[in-house]
Amino acid sequence: RKMIKKRIVITLIVLVVFLNACSKKDKFDVDVSGIDVNIELKRLDKDIFGMDPAVIDEQLPDLIEKYEQFFELYSYKVINLGNPYQKGFADSLVGFVTNYTMNSVYEKVKRVFPDMSLYEEEFTYAFKRYKYYFPEKQIPAVYTYIGGFNQSIVIADSILGIGTDKYLGQDCEFYDRLGIANYLQKNMNPENITSDALRAWALTEFVYNDKVDNLVNNMIYQGKIHYFLDAIVPQTPDSIKIGFTGDQVRWCINNEKQMWNYLIENKLLFSTDYMTINKHINPAPFTSGYPNDSPGRASVWLGWQIVRKYMNRNPEITIKQLMLDDDYQKILAKSRYEP
Repeated sequence: RKMIKKRIVITLIVLVVFLNACSKKDKFDVDVSGIDVNIELKRLDKDIFGMDPAVIDEQLPDLIEKYEQFFELYSYKVINLGNPYQKGFADSLVGFVTNYTMNSVYEKVKRVFPDMSLYEEEFTYAFKRYKYYFPEKQIPAVYTYIGGFNQSIVIADSILGIGTDKYLGQDCEFYDRLGIANYLQKNMNPENITSDALRAWALTEFVYNDKVDNLVNNMIYQGKIHYFLDAIVPQTPDSIKIGFTGDQVRWCINNEKQMWNYLIENKLLFSTDYMTINKHINPAPFTSGYPNDSPGRASVWLGWQIVRKYMNRNPEITIKQLMLDDDYQKILAKSRYEP
């Protein structure tokens, strides 16, 4: 009899795990086959460094015509060369593309990203899902560029630009030479591109309501952004979505209760102190107040779990309703979050 009971218990556990897995899959299992989205990455990085420096002044008008608004954004905001229509711009551009370091970077970019078909597939799938959940939203044109290690992602109206020189792999020799911290380098990998770009896109599409700017509101807002990634790139591991290692995600799972208790006991949840909020929300070697083996932004992970709990408890709420809802306190209350 004991053996039979044990078998029944094991069977029930397996069934519960299976049902949980199914419900998680089914929640984001939507048919996007009929949605007409096709993302082609426009490669300014290759086009600009592929030009013959001797005739850049002749080729420049064609480049401007091909890339239009993005080329202006790139010239002004990324490589800081100013107005591409101004006299002398071609000479400045020649200086940029013939720079020894920039040419070395371009050679590395060509090796790491010989073509972008994998990313085109990923972005096409993600933006089909985006269109499914937000049919009224515009799909951006997606570009790649070499920015001299400036911005990883640039966004403007219907424009999404990706700096390929910021995703050459965490062991890339340039990053050590530039003195980029290890905790930042660990996310400078090709596999981080899609989720980084989509997270940045979400931050501009669904802006933070800072009427009451406290820590828990920031946590829940960031949690919403990561839940958006759950819906848009459901096949991507949590570690990639939030920029943690697998061990760091496991650390958060194992210490969820302790982190939450620490915030409550130290009355930090409703803190409006700018420095306190930054220490919990922004990238860092570890999260201030938590043990040194915690990942930076561990409190963002907590916010993500609050939003997941809220959506699980309120299945009638759509992704669109969640992303447009700025009442963070309501989300916290209705999540009944208790790790």
